[in-house]
Amino acid sequence: MSSNKDYEFNEKIHSILLNPYLSKESFQINIDLIKKYNIKNISTSLNFLSYVKDIFPLSKIKINTLISYPFGDLPNNFAQELILYAKDAGSHGIEYTPKFFTLSNNNEEEFAKDIENISKFDLPITLIFNKRKLSKEVFNKAINLSLELGIENFQFGDGFGQYLRVNEIKEILNLLGKNNFIKIVGGIKTIADVKETLDAGADCIGTSYYHDIFQELKN
Repeated sequence: MSSNKDYEFNEKIHSILLNPYLSKESFQINIDLIKKYNIKNISTSLNFLSYVKDIFPLSKIKINTLISYPFGDLPNNFAQELILYAKDAGSHGIEYTPKFFTLSNNNEEEFAKDIENISKFDLPITLIFNKRKLSKEVFNKAINLSLELGIENFQFGDGFGQYLRVNEIKEILNLLGKNNFIKIVGGIKTIADVKETLDAGADCIGTSYYHDIFQELKN
C-alpha cells in the first residue's frame, strides 16, 4: 500500500511490552530496541512497570499500564488499588478493559459507575474495546456511555485477533467524532499495516512487532 502522508513513526508506533514469559535477556533486548528507535510510548503490565520506569526515569517516554486486561474481570475496589499502585510506581496513564457484561445485562448504571470510579486518580484513561467480540448494540451503547463520561482515549483491539480494517475504523470515527484519540491494536506486523491504519484515521497503533516494522522502514 502506498501513502503520500508523512508520519513520525516513533510517536505513532507504540511498543507493547506484556509477555510474562520474557527472560531478563529478552526484556533487555526490547528495552534496547525502544531506545534505538526512539519510541515515545510504551504499554506495559504492572509486572514490568517498575523496571521500565527505572530505566526511563526522566525521559519523555510515556508509560501506560494495563489494568483488568484482557478480561475486565477485576472487582472495582481491586482495580482502584492497582491504579493507585501504578500511579505511585510512575505510570503516566491507564489502559482499562470495561465490564461489558453489565451492558449485556442491561445495567448501564454499573458500567458507568465502574468507569467513573477508575477515572478519579488524575491519570489519563484509555478504554479497550474488541469490536468483533461485542454485539453492535452493546458496542454502540458502551461507546456512547464512555463519551458521556468524558472518556477521550480509546483502544480498539486487545491483541487477540486481527486489527480493524479501514471500513471498521471509519465506522468508529463516525461514532466518536474527531476529538478523540484512537489506538488500534492486533496483529500489526508490517509498515503497510501501519500506514493503512493511520491513513484510515487512527492516531496510533500498538504492537509488539515494532522491531520488524522499523527494520522494514529502514530498508
